[in-house]
Amino acid sequence: MSLSRNLALVTALLVGSVLLLCGWLVLSDEQRLLDEAKLREIGKTGVVLSSALQQAATFSASHAEAIAADEKVKALMKAGDRAALQAYMKPVFDRLSAIGDVDVLHFHDLTMKSFLRVWEPENFGQDLSTFRPMVVAANHDRRLQKGLELGIRGLSLRAVAPILDGDALVGTVEVGVSIKSLTELSKSLSGADFALFLDPTASKTTAPASGPNALAIDATTDKGLFTALDATGLIHLTRAAYTDTADINGRALGMLTSPLIDYSGNVIGVTVVMSDMTPLERHLNQSIVTVGAISLGGLLIVLAFVVVSVRAAVVRPLLALAEAIRTGDASDVPTGGIAEYRAVREALADWLRRKAAAARLEKRP
Repeated sequence: MSLSRNLALVTALLVGSVLLLCGWLVLSDEQRLLDEAKLREIGKTGVVLSSALQQAATFSASHAEAIAADEKVKALMKAGDRAALQAYMKPVFDRLSAIGDVDVLHFHDLTMKSFLRVWEPENFGQDLSTFRPMVVAANHDRRLQKGLELGIRGLSLRAVAPILDGDALVGTVEVGVSIKSLTELSKSLSGADFALFLDPTASKTTAPASGPNALAIDATTDKGLFTALDATGLIHLTRAAYTDTADINGRALGMLTSPLIDYSGNVIGVTVVMSDMTPLERHLNQSIVTVGAISLGGLLIVLAFVVVSVRAAVVRPLLALAEAIRTGDASDVPTGGIAEYRAVREALADWLRRKAAAARLEKRP
């Protein structure tokens, strides 16, 4: 292999190594920024659902207190007139359902038994003291209670207010907002998908789980997506929020899983937020292509420059010197180029000149 090719190969390896190192550093920084952006994005979407839950809790509480303060409600509860209370509260329930997605308006008597489910008036009489801690607390403390709780109708964000006639308790009233509606609202605000997975052992009303982790989907904005996610085994009960990523149907998805804690402080499931990270992943892929193109272009440019420089400064002068040595004629040996090679060439050229001069003297008669 010629000197120029050897030098070009060595130079190419050195330049390529430098470019690869620079490219790796750039891409590592890009990956770090991408991971941080994913965490920020998924964190923002998680806040949307938390805000929706807080607003729904405030909405439920304010209306529960307003209903409990209604004098006609107090009178009907004291009289035990279920039919009249149903007639009076049905329009209220319909209005709250329309404006706030309320799916529970429930009255309880002094013994903590169901007195009237406005959406299902024929279903009453159950003893709630055995499985509704919120009703027990409101009855005992005579103060408003609110939070997530499982009932016969399933999971709702509920508020229970005592109905007081002076200092006397005549019952309690409960207002609950549909969790499904809150996930849909959160999706419309953020563009992300949401789901609540419940532990089937937390309630007899929860359907059996189909995934590998014994959790059942209770409310979701995209059942097919979260069913596929559940099949990956990434969803499990937790007391600390965690993030992860999943590739489902060609989509790069960021996932935030948070514990779902009911009014009593029990972990009854998890909330999962899924945000499409494909645009961010696409940006990283574009960066990889850009860095690769710049590295390859830089390598070719530097390689061409080195080859041309080596040929001009080293190879051609050496070839000329070799030809001078072969022919014994140093008149055409170039004097330019790299200083060290120039010194060598000039010394050899001077030696050739002296040798030529000595040869001419010997030829003289």
